[in-house]
Amino acid sequence: MDAFLNRNKIYVGGKALIKTRKSIYVSFSLTPEKKKSIISIGRGMRILRANIEPSYLIQFALNVSRNVARIRGKRRMKAKARVIDYILPHKKFFKVSTSATIRRSVLNLNFPNIKPNDLRANLYAGRGKVSLIIVLDSSASMMYSIKGIITAFRAISKEARKHRDRVSLIVSKGFSSAIAQFPTTNFNLLLGKIRKIGLDDFTPLASGMYRAVNLAIKEKRRGYEPVIVIISDGNVNVPLGRRLYNKWFSSDPSVQSTLEVGYLIKKKGIETIVINTKHREIIYEQNTTIVSGTELLLNLAKITEGAYIGIRG
Repeated sequence: MDAFLNRNKIYVGGKALIKTRKSIYVSFSLTPEKKKSIISIGRGMRILRANIEPSYLIQFALNVSRNVARIRGKRRMKAKARVIDYILPHKKFFKVSTSATIRRSVLNLNFPNIKPNDLRANLYAGRGKVSLIIVLDSSASMMYSIKGIITAFRAISKEARKHRDRVSLIVSKGFSSAIAQFPTTNFNLLLGKIRKIGLDDFTPLASGMYRAVNLAIKEKRRGYEPVIVIISDGNVNVPLGRRLYNKWFSSDPSVQSTLEVGYLIKKKGIETIVINTKHREIIYEQNTTIVSGTELLLNLAKITEGAYIGIRG
């Protein structure tokens, strides 16, 4: 795909598929179904390095993870596919969206004649139902990443509303975490909760992630495929109250707990997207010591075998 820029750049074992002045998209798992989703979603799109906004990369990652989640849970997905929007046709054979094609021909002043550039195809939501579980870092350090937070939620909002996904919000602040919004298809409810969230000096990101895993398990039982979306700057300072695994990741208890939960996410097979609102280019492949938020979040994405979106703050 032409969108792959700097594909040979290594970030702790991940491929930087798209890199711009404003953001970076790194993938830590290129399974056959994920490769197929990346190529399918990117087909027909003209992407120029200077014009790629961070919100686009987040939407791109969400769509890839959504497709992979549906493939993983296809045996449990019995709902009929439904048309939710229209797109430019990318295949030789496709089902024409009649109403969208007519509207486009009118706008192009071609009606009643239909030209090739008027054609629009149906966009289907697929046979699966996806539940986006957002883990938001509400520490005081995030006040310097407000722009990144707004960018992330704007992209999530657009995709969730288009595909009618269930969305939920878990807030990590103080010494613990809490579910601010249980799964719902009404994104406005979630936005209303965000406006009421304050900031705190402490960052219990591991607690929020652990709560997200438990919620993801419940969503799976209800027939939804979960995708965990972590929004943070990586400056964690509150560990879990107990160890989950004996694996060693870091001498810092907070970092250790965060990566332990990441390992749990991998074991449960949950699609994960890590959004760093304050990305810094200081990562080297041979560096094994985690000393910054960017290093932590890249390693978290690596352990979960998910996607990493770094927004340059």
